[in-house]
Amino acid sequence: MLSITTTTAVPRQPSSCFRPLEDTLARAVLTFCLDGADALMYATIKGAQGAVEALQLIIESKPGASGCDAATRKLEGVFLTGLSRWGRKPGNRALQVFRRSLEGWHARLDCLPSLDWRGLEDWFTMDGSQWIIGPQDVAWPAQLEDLSTHKDWAAPLCLWGVGSMAALTSCPSPVAVVGSRGVTDYGRTVAREVALRAAADGHLIVSGGAMGADAAAHWGALDALRQRGLDAAGRTVAVFAGGLNHIGPSSNLRLFEAIRANGGALVSEMCPNTIPEARRFLLRNRIIAALASTVVVTQARLRSGALNTAGWGNDLNRVVLAVPGDITVPHNAGCNRLIAQSESIILTRTSGIGEFCHAPHEPQALYEATSETTSFSTGCARTGGICTDSDASKSAEHVITPSQQALIAAIRSCNRQHIRATPDALLAAIGKTAPETSGQKPMAGIGQVMADIGTLEAKGLLRYDGAATLIRHTDMTGGAH
Repeated sequence: MLSITTTTAVPRQPSSCFRPLEDTLARAVLTFCLDGADALMYATIKGAQGAVEALQLIIESKPGASGCDAATRKLEGVFLTGLSRWGRKPGNRALQVFRRSLEGWHARLDCLPSLDWRGLEDWFTMDGSQWIIGPQDVAWPAQLEDLSTHKDWAAPLCLWGVGSMAALTSCPSPVAVVGSRGVTDYGRTVAREVALRAAADGHLIVSGGAMGADAAAHWGALDALRQRGLDAAGRTVAVFAGGLNHIGPSSNLRLFEAIRANGGALVSEMCPNTIPEARRFLLRNRIIAALASTVVVTQARLRSGALNTAGWGNDLNRVVLAVPGDITVPHNAGCNRLIAQSESIILTRTSGIGEFCHAPHEPQALYEATSETTSFSTGCARTGGICTDSDASKSAEHVITPSQQALIAAIRSCNRQHIRATPDALLAAIGKTAPETSGQKPMAGIGQVMADIGTLEAKGLLRYDGAATLIRHTDMTGGAH
């Protein structure tokens, strides 16, 4: 059932069923060479035939390596080509900056356990407790590439994460809800209510995991999950400035575990052990804005980082909304200025968030990857992953009957109509949904409905407290995932 855990730390859970692609692992190594978002590295990859070639050239160009001079010349040519492809002007000044950066990249390579980078998968994933995705992965949010249009910074090379990577693509137009850490009760209430309403319509809620407005937004999304269930409500994703070994604040650890436990994710563009220094938070904000289609600033002071997120939102042509507040309260000055300077649209009521979002929808189902990658609906790689016989036996335990399929479809029908899925409501809906699921109408009676509710609850597929709520993704073809 949906519940909030009370653990004091986010425990590591192996994710060995997912293995990063070669290009993604190369991007992780290249990220290790950097101190943050780096346009020079982005251009280098763009000029090469991918991250693997770029990394190999950087390794081969290390001073003292055999053929380092030839590799350096080739690497410089790759960089200049990448600048041109990116629409930037190559020149001697850019080349000089690149050479200085290359020295730093070489120094960072010396900090790796080995230059045999293909053998560092466990090192970069913390022994499989974190996953890594890149642009070639089906779970990669394509909207991040909008950051490459900015003249100063580029899109992240890859993302580390814990929780469900599918949350990142569960909504075509996510909603970012941000604000100051030191919000008033007004700002906290607005952030939570806006996130709840957007998540109740199936939208993904993105924020930064900080105290104040960020935490309120994440909790609001979790409120929607409690009310509507995982089958209908949107997920929430927290984006961190440092590596995932340093997530915080500690007062929010219970929140972070709840996000993971309820289909959401915690993500970062930085390597796991990267310290979340103050300067990294402004760069983190660009990812929050890029992931979203709509950015809502619920309450912010004049020097709040939330205004930086709004600025990124405007640069990326996102819809930016700001909540007005009492002009005598400093906490509202940032939002009021956004509105006064026409840098945002005024949000006059929390129920109005739906006017600025796309149509309500159920979270997009987990995808079936190609035979060369990963089947995320089961969580096991079809090639190169770790799947055991126990996986098949667990799947067999969750085979559901035609009448149970009809019940699940009826629950979803009630969710779409915002009707409580009581036994009577389900019985009335089964006649409409059964032909679409099983091809024949099962015996429908209140006894059968109650029996199926009990069976599915025992299997962990729904929660019943007078009304039925789906709490896990259920395959209508006869299996549960």
